[in-house]
Amino acid sequence: MTLKALFIGSIGVVTETSEYQRRAYNQALAEHGMNWEWTPEIYQELLKSNGGQQRLHLLSTATQQPLATSLIEKIHARKTELAAQMIQQDQLSPRPGVVALIQAAKQAGMTVAWVTSTFEENTQAILAASNGQLSADDFDHIFHRKDAVQGKPAPDIYHTALAHFGLAPEECIAVEDSLISLLAAKSAGLFTVATLGAYHNEQVDNIADLVFKGLDETSWTQLAQRFEAAHTPVV
Repeated sequence: MTLKALFIGSIGVVTETSEYQRRAYNQALAEHGMNWEWTPEIYQELLKSNGGQQRLHLLSTATQQPLATSLIEKIHARKTELAAQMIQQDQLSPRPGVVALIQAAKQAGMTVAWVTSTFEENTQAILAASNGQLSADDFDHIFHRKDAVQGKPAPDIYHTALAHFGLAPEECIAVEDSLISLLAAKSAGLFTVATLGAYHNEQVDNIADLVFKGLDETSWTQLAQRFEAAHTPVV
């Protein structure tokens, strides 16, 4: 099977945003009169479920403090706004190796897409903060939460991306930063590369095809070679 596409998955593959998201949640919760304080340890556990609004629903149930869906939506929207402001203010840089990987894949003639199930405000903030290292023009398409019925770990967003480009799963490499997101890519049938974020300590060696601490530990040529080897029949 010929390799045709590189799918960059969650925003955490591109830059390390989890601490900004945590701080933004705490500020948004406080602004809405909630006395919840998400420590790094608590937030790391919460990240094992996907989707910010879902986490707020789970916490509401666990603490027996019912929150109306409308209030959860307001808290989450405010969190997204605050996190975007923090990311741009600090000019958060891309993770090591990701820009080089994207550029090399493009030069090799690959389709390159950002297949995230987050909201558009988050990707816009990351691109704006990158000081020109990345832009929307570096991707053939950027997919967001609105493009999938269910968020990760459901494979919906990857099915959307495959259909958009007319690609088969066996023609693509997906890079993800967490167990939940890897499960989405694997469920869609893609060759997967894991580069876990700072807030993710899951065991993924038995799930991802390749695992790297950072994308600067590999290259597009090496990934393509490993992909080719994995898709070559043994005789």
